[in-house]
Amino acid sequence: MFIVLSQLSFSQDARLKGRIITEDKSALPFATIVLDSTDYGATADENGNYAITNIKPGHYRVIVTAVNYLISEKEVDLTNGTPATIDFILAKKGTDLEEVRVTSYHTARQEIKQQTINTLAFKEQPATLVELMNRSSGIRIRQTGGLGSQSNLMLNGFQNRSIKFFKDGIPLDYLGSGFDISLVPVNMLERVEVFKGVLPFYLGADALGGAVNMVSRNNMQDFLNASYEIGSFNTHRVSLNAFHINKAGKLFVGANAFYNYSDNDYKADVQTLDSVTGTKEDYRAKLFHNRFSNVYAEAYAGLRNLSWADELKLSVTAFLINKQLQFGSTMDQPFGAAKARQKAIIPTLNYKKNLWNDRFSVNQFLAYSSLNAETVDTAHGSYDWTGAYTYNPSSVGEITSRGTLSDIDFQNYISRTNLSYKFNTKHQLHFNAVYNKYRRVGEDPYGNKFKNGVDALARPANYDKLIVALGLSSGFLDNRLQNSLAIKWFTYQTRATDADFQGNEVTTKNNKAAWGIAEGIRYTLSRYASLYLSGESALRLPELDELFGDGNLKLSNFNLKPERSLNLSLSYKVSVPEKYTAEVNTFYRHTKDMILLMPYNVLFSQSQNVQNVRGYGLDADGRYFITHWLDVNANFTYQNLRAVNTGYALTEGARLRNTPYFFANAGVNSKFQAVALKEDKLNVYCYYSFVREYYLDYIPKDFEPKGFLGLFGRARLDAHNIIPNQHLVTAGVTYFPEKNRYSIGFQVKNLLDARIYDNFKIQNPGRSFSVKLNYSL
Repeated sequence: MFIVLSQLSFSQDARLKGRIITEDKSALPFATIVLDSTDYGATADENGNYAITNIKPGHYRVIVTAVNYLISEKEVDLTNGTPATIDFILAKKGTDLEEVRVTSYHTARQEIKQQTINTLAFKEQPATLVELMNRSSGIRIRQTGGLGSQSNLMLNGFQNRSIKFFKDGIPLDYLGSGFDISLVPVNMLERVEVFKGVLPFYLGADALGGAVNMVSRNNMQDFLNASYEIGSFNTHRVSLNAFHINKAGKLFVGANAFYNYSDNDYKADVQTLDSVTGTKEDYRAKLFHNRFSNVYAEAYAGLRNLSWADELKLSVTAFLINKQLQFGSTMDQPFGAAKARQKAIIPTLNYKKNLWNDRFSVNQFLAYSSLNAETVDTAHGSYDWTGAYTYNPSSVGEITSRGTLSDIDFQNYISRTNLSYKFNTKHQLHFNAVYNKYRRVGEDPYGNKFKNGVDALARPANYDKLIVALGLSSGFLDNRLQNSLAIKWFTYQTRATDADFQGNEVTTKNNKAAWGIAEGIRYTLSRYASLYLSGESALRLPELDELFGDGNLKLSNFNLKPERSLNLSLSYKVSVPEKYTAEVNTFYRHTKDMILLMPYNVLFSQSQNVQNVRGYGLDADGRYFITHWLDVNANFTYQNLRAVNTGYALTEGARLRNTPYFFANAGVNSKFQAVALKEDKLNVYCYYSFVREYYLDYIPKDFEPKGFLGLFGRARLDAHNIIPNQHLVTAGVTYFPEKNRYSIGFQVKNLLDARIYDNFKIQNPGRSFSVKLNYSL
């Protein structure tokens, strides 16, 4: 009865759709479309198409805005409730072209391959960014536990740091763990751009498997958004985002802040040692030393639309992370007193300017990051999974017998220079250079010492790297065919001295330079459909934490080699607003010296090289709008990644360890209006996620399940090495009492209370409940 009444209420609603393009007939993705003086609005997709549904019949003014483009407005009459179509052409600022009605389609001049997650559409849900991304095809983010645990991204056959993270186009290295994808609130972002294959020129980094660019809200309009979320395991999440620009449109200020806290005291299946028999027994333990908290704050101010700068922005970011350490790289041994802390203050400067009638553009970013990491391990004993403490006079710590009081500073200077020159509307030359200078220095009274008694951490470790890219983007056939060709140069140098257990000096010096090439082609088949092809041979240099560790439970590896990879991908995408979207993507990878984070022992992890990995994969995603108030979606990913040329019969051709090879998602979303009040709204959703069993370590190919592609049956080996099939169900509801200003969201994650495991078979929380209050102005 409820659904029937809701359908009747929607039968009178109006709908508006259309397309946004530029003066050169290219699509304008991510333009903002709003109905003046209302909360109705939408964001254009990658092809410039938009749709606004469930509009109350009436007469409206449609306003379209986009960064660096003139505002365009039109009137629309929706009083009869029938669908309407309005298209726009937006002119670049500084030109005299007025907007006119679009009557034909043309391709978008944009990145070769992009998948967009509109986070603003989910800001009222008590869902994390990790959950939203895991609902997308080809993406799998794994966490080693609850809130604040380490996250690992898989994309198109690559994982961990092979996929680069960016914040507004800047590599995230300088923010350390403060802006981890598992911590960032959805409210803080406008969208997340996922690139599969060749990266766009303005990113210009050394990612191999793709990239994730988290885009902050930047519509240059005053706004205030605040949210508070409370959930199971004493979880609290708070966010505040504010922006103001003066009437002249030249001075702007803003702030972003968030706070996360959780006891993370969920129950997990572990093994304990029987004191009498000495055998291991299964035990259902409640985690007792797993609290996590962090605070992040960013304040910024800037100038816009000046003769000498289109934008000059100064930001200062600070964060603090406190974490109790319940276990190490696996859950084999519990800790009860060890803890870690990270803190940082980071100033940044960003300058943008277009010259010569917008033909030449400059974008310069500078940052200095000083991150401090501390680890305290002085328990003088050990704990078991019941929380019982046993004093050990011969042991200083519980993680290691010698203990630790490490205090390490990681310093990072970053410069990103992006230049582009537009020859004409068809061809544009790009130059991008990213330079990083790292330095690690610290102290640990319980750590390794040289024979002269000097702390090994007191000797600075240095790492410098530079990635330079020169590229040409071209448009042919009235911009329906786009080509992006880039040549890259990579160079790095490491210099570090450590002490072995005897106090001897161990000096490591590495340097390397190499070239890479990348090619991407996009062909627009129609207004709604595109075909993508990309290929590259490139290098991926180690990151700071991969070489130097994180100062906590991740060890350094100064002998780590860079990755070299050959990557090919082919994709097809179609998107028809209000009807359906579909995408199919295939890829092939051959990587030498792949860098993977692996357990060093049951306590520590370390980034190590895997000599040769080869494989292919397929992912597909679809969304279908049954009505304008109900839609369903589903996707799957299959990736066949295997170790080759290992020299060992047992591991030759084995699946890549600790790596899922099949996962899938399905979901349903519904929207209702006028449920209890005249202008209220109700959104209801449910998502299902499946991960096929995979394996902690390499297993012989003959031991794999015999079913089709390994998707059926079970592996013939010790169950402890198997991460079993996983089924995760999440359901929620969001209610808007008055338009979109206030909202309350309720969500149940892991509705069936299933056993969910992730990286290295570390168990994640069971069933949990959360409530989120959101206010926007």
